[in-house]
Amino acid sequence: MSTPEALLARFERFYSSLDESRLAELPEVYHSEIRFIDPVKEHQGLKALDAYFRQSLSTMSYCYFVITDLQHNDRQAYASWNMTYAHPRLHRGRVLTLEGVSQLRFAEQRIIYQRDYYDLGAMLYEHIPLIGPAVLHLKQRLQ
Repeated sequence: MSTPEALLARFERFYSSLDESRLAELPEVYHSEIRFIDPVKEHQGLKALDAYFRQSLSTMSYCYFVITDLQHNDRQAYASWNMTYAHPRLHRGRVLTLEGVSQLRFAEQRIIYQRDYYDLGAMLYEHIPLIGPAVLHLKQRLQ
């Protein structure tokens, strides 16, 4: 029987160096009925999650996560993380970092629910020519 600690170790290992070769490990981490929600879209089921990761990773130069804090009980966990990534069309392909939090729920020794919270503007919009300066200007005005 898998413990939450073992499952979270698999989760952390999976995201420590995320590329298409790691996607074979999805069934070890995620339940077949996974509900995955992030600021971009919601995905239902392992097949949909695999397709989402494949599409996302195919456009990135690289991507990895460092878990900075992890709180859990037997049914759920909250993971704070830093994502480091590079995309050729964002910020001239330079390395970018994004902070976020994932809410995780467990079923049958797998993650059945994941909701990611992060600033989509900081991840994407701020790094697009013409749009980026406008987004940053709006953020400054709101402070």
